[in-house]
Amino acid sequence: MSEYLPFWPKAAAGAFIATNPGTASVYSRALPTNGFTEVVVQMEIDAAFGADGSTKIDVIPQISNDGVNWKDLTSGLSINAIGTFPKEDTEKFTDIGAFMRMKMLFTNEDGINTRVFATLLVSATGRS
Repeated sequence: MSEYLPFWPKAAAGAFIATNPGTASVYSRALPTNGFTEVVVQMEIDAAFGADGSTKIDVIPQISNDGVNWKDLTSGLSINAIGTFPKEDTEKFTDIGAFMRMKMLFTNEDGINTRVFATLLVSATGRS
């Protein structure tokens, strides 16, 4: 059995980065994933974003069994601002908790007081 998990609908997300280099975090909604044996996560970005080529967006899945204490999974998804769009990245995860959410890291390695915004989609399919 599988189920669609809409962590971040196709919508704008952004952050203000005040340091050089700097990272700011935005979190998706937490969704129940209890009973799944794997979750396949996909991130899509339709258009160029960021201030320059040193800008990227990483998505790190986090799991929790109580909805309060969150653990980062060791790998994640990443899209940088260089190249042709649209872009996507997909990753399968087998570490599953009762809940899962996505930590979206907006990073700029070159410049201070930078705003990074993108229209992105982060969705998944949970499989049991």
